[in-house]
Amino acid sequence: MSGSQLPQDHEPFTEESAARALRAAVRIIGAALPADIRLLRLGENALFVSPTLSLVYRVARSDALIEKVEKELATAAWLLSQGYPGLPPRDDLPQPVNAEGRLVTFWEYVPPSGTPASFTDLAVLLRELHALPPPDFPVPDLDPFPVMRLRLDRASEDNGNGGVPEKDLEFLSAACTSVEAGFKDFVSSDPTRGLIHGDAHRGNVLRRRDGVALLIDFEAVALGPRAWDLMPTAMAVDRFGLDPAEYAEFCDIYGADVTKDPGYRVLRAVRELGMTTWLMQNVSHSSAAAQEFTVRMESLRKGDHAARWHAR
Repeated sequence: MSGSQLPQDHEPFTEESAARALRAAVRIIGAALPADIRLLRLGENALFVSPTLSLVYRVARSDALIEKVEKELATAAWLLSQGYPGLPPRDDLPQPVNAEGRLVTFWEYVPPSGTPASFTDLAVLLRELHALPPPDFPVPDLDPFPVMRLRLDRASEDNGNGGVPEKDLEFLSAACTSVEAGFKDFVSSDPTRGLIHGDAHRGNVLRRRDGVALLIDFEAVALGPRAWDLMPTAMAVDRFGLDPAEYAEFCDIYGADVTKDPGYRVLRAVRELGMTTWLMQNVSHSSAAAQEFTVRMESLRKGDHAARWHAR
């Protein structure tokens, strides 16, 4: 295990603990909690929504993530200043708010349009994002390893509470170590290095009712190879059953096929480790996540790159 520093308040991140932080944040800013608030998604963050207030409440796992959260807010504001179609933060509210050891931010709510975002939308958004000039604030280099090792450390602490088996943690830790040097060599030398979203999958695209597609979730924004943003769609063909014809269209619109990139194998290995350690965080309190984690671990151990995964 690595020596990544863990937050002192290591309470499991659940809907209940996130909702408690949300209620505290609302009290801190002197607002009322709307009656229609509900959970949208629980993942790396917890997202709650109040349609009546047109407001999304985003709860980060720990106040130790302050630099990442502030970068997310700065990125959203900068993209809007560039005329880029990103999700607006709610500038009328103070943020981020530190509550119950977590960080809460406030964002504009985009009601469901009835037409889901497409891979075409994602390709256009990434092409336009990658054409932007460098931002006017510091952006870190792409490095997914610290967060993966932090997840492994947390899972190791929870090992006695029905969590992830030690043999799986040891495998994932060794896998991170085995690919890290090659990944960092590629990242530092790649000629396409520039601003990237960092977690560019179709789930991070929203389509408004007027048809405009918006890119959301900027916490992983970094400087790195543009190929990193193309990985989730390329991998979706094997892992999630994306129609190869849809992927070909994505490549045509964006202007490149990352599977032809010399760094594809190492980028894919790191991306899959990131996806697996992300899912690992929910194993102890979700039977569906535990079952999917088993599927992913088996395929990683076997080196099976075509085994079907399921989104969780």
